[in-house]
Amino acid sequence: MLLILMERKLIKQGGGGYTIYLPKKWVKKKSLKEGDLVKIKELETSLVIDSELKESNEITIDINPKNEGYLSIILSHAYRKGYDKIIINGLNHDLIKEISKVIKNILLGFEITDRTENYCKIENISEPTEQKYNAILRKIFFLMKELNSLIACDFGVYKNSEEISDVKINLDRFILFCKRILIKEKYEKDLVLEWELLTFLTHIGHSYFYAYDYSEKNKIKTNKTLLSLFEKLKNYFYLFEKAYFEEDIEKIHEINRLRNEYHFGEVLSLLKKSKGDENVLLSYIKDIFRFIQIGTSPILSKILEKNQSMSA
Repeated sequence: MLLILMERKLIKQGGGGYTIYLPKKWVKKKSLKEGDLVKIKELETSLVIDSELKESNEITIDINPKNEGYLSIILSHAYRKGYDKIIINGLNHDLIKEISKVIKNILLGFEITDRTENYCKIENISEPTEQKYNAILRKIFFLMKELNSLIACDFGVYKNSEEISDVKINLDRFILFCKRILIKEKYEKDLVLEWELLTFLTHIGHSYFYAYDYSEKNKIKTNKTLLSLFEKLKNYFYLFEKAYFEEDIEKIHEINRLRNEYHFGEVLSLLKKSKGDENVLLSYIKDIFRFIQIGTSPILSKILEKNQSMSA
């Protein structure tokens, strides 16, 4: 996203109002003329001006042998970029099935609205609004805690793999939706910091899932040490959640203090002693601790920026 900064002087008008000159280049790009309406959206620290005329929000994707193996990635990027209509050409029966799977697992609120043997149209028909951003973000944090609990309970048993997989899928789709909102709606959050936070949440969720997936495939048995680590991860993530939603800098300080006790302490010591499959599992656990700890960076930046603006 290209950010162009410019200055304009306020011009006082009758009745106490003020006007500014809009850049000629921007007016021309939007095909505006005298008398046209523009939208003004008030955010926390700024105003966003945009034209009433919506730019094209449609993308056409041509599938060929070089990109057909990356269909889910292509659709995810188109969705994240904010497109509401995605037209796909060059399909076959197997790819149609793949698209249906991607829609179910990733594209929140999208459905196939038209289809032939080699063509498909996907449209946004019931996507949640931007006002749902905070609610869905809370859902993401809730699902992350659920993932921890489910995995900790299933070690050595491995009967809940389908439920754990479903939680991971929902985490991915909700995180992708939040990123889409940041891009599409210019949501009244710090885009860079929120995007960074969502990326860390993705890494945390994936590391949990990879830890479980590896353990299930290799039938790693549970023990008190592993259960203790997952309980500490649960508490570590709780501090992370409180730091974000309550903007509590003390919770971040506590996370940074505990890193020497957890992933630079106990987990590192266990890694030196362990071997084989358990060593791989501990590596994933260490990653979860690390992603939670470094994931506090955008939260800390947000808190410091807010404190600075309040004291200014």
